[in-house]
Amino acid sequence: MILIKKIINNLFNQLGYEIKKINKDFKNPPLDDLLKQKIKKDPVVFDVGGNKGQSVTKFKKIFDKPIIHTFEPIKSEFEIMSKKFENDKNVYLNNFALGENETEKNFNISAQTGASSFYNINKNSNWIKVRSKEYNTSIEQFVSINKVKISTLDNYCLKNNVDQIDLLKIDTQGYEDKVLQGSLNILKNNKIKAVVTELMFDNVYEKYFSFSDIEKFLLPNNFRMVGIYLYSNSLFGNLTFFADIFYLNKNYYEL
Repeated sequence: MILIKKIINNLFNQLGYEIKKINKDFKNPPLDDLLKQKIKKDPVVFDVGGNKGQSVTKFKKIFDKPIIHTFEPIKSEFEIMSKKFENDKNVYLNNFALGENETEKNFNISAQTGASSFYNINKNSNWIKVRSKEYNTSIEQFVSINKVKISTLDNYCLKNNVDQIDLLKIDTQGYEDKVLQGSLNILKNNKIKAVVTELMFDNVYEKYFSFSDIEKFLLPNNFRMVGIYLYSNSLFGNLTFFADIFYLNKNYYEL
């Protein structure tokens, strides 16, 4: 066996390759650890899809003295988040959504508010059947519709003198590409260093989402995917439900 290994190694060495033993204990670092490793101290972080402030709390733990701009269009969730951070001078609270242009638009507010979206929920999906029972409501009553204000990331940065973003996190239930569409100016000028965006795989909404929706804005603007973190749920057969995808700007990182 040792002789066979030497022969194989020699063959590959002659072709210019080196064979190394696989470390079976190797694991991808958790996303939070990778963020801490890659993002500088005192970062400017944009939290698009703030909900009750869960990500703000996480970023304050991960990073040293972050400046966080968070955006949440649902009034009830925004008020909960505001009570947590209203006295924090490094957290900027915004009660509106980010998208592709300045407008107002109907927003589907789910009983599970984290699943609220500008896209209609698929009433035939297994997800809504399970969740409506969990929240003790009918499928028809699971979602209410309110009109919310939308701005763009480009306009917000211009109005608030934000010149650079160290981390842009987007969790908008399918509206991620629209957020990026409204960020084209700052993207093209290499003012964003890193992006974490969610991508849905399940048929929760009537619209289907794909990598191309995201990457058509990021890849032409010097971003490269460096991590993908898959999430499943036992309620739905342990199938991949959604993913968090981590991109870095090649102008700031050696990739």
